[in-house]
Amino acid sequence: MKNRRKKNVINKKYIIVPVVIIIIIIAFISTKRNTPNDGLKYNNNKSFVKKQEVKGIIFKNIKCTYDGKDSLISYTMVNETKKKIYLNNYDVIVKDKNNVRLTKIAAHITQTLAPKESLDMANQVVGIDLTNAYYMELKLNTNKKDK
Repeated sequence: MKNRRKKNVINKKYIIVPVVIIIIIIAFISTKRNTPNDGLKYNNNKSFVKKQEVKGIIFKNIKCTYDGKDSLISYTMVNETKKKIYLNNYDVIVKDKNNVRLTKIAAHITQTLAPKESLDMANQVVGIDLTNAYYMELKLNTNKKDK
């Protein structure tokens, strides 16, 4: 009886190990297929590309690429409030996994976003690979300057 159980356990191991290996191979192939073959390196850190909200503005569809020389951070800004929001410049602060600042981008924009209106933006960072960045902190200025 003990021999029979031992054989069953051994037989199950011979079945389980190849199945696990096949699942790992399929997952790896699937990941390779989802990565564009455009010569760019992508930042896929979920903590970096996650949707964020700052002062009623949603930042979504965040992408960060590196072409071997420069990084490009692109995103869509959406006014999710029921009021117009005046944008008067903002900062994009990029940090590593230890929360150390890698760079600060001063985005120059003066525009009013109507409710539910969206705006596609892109910021180029010269000479820095940001594909391993972990955090993107956004600081909006929504105050109108007095003339």
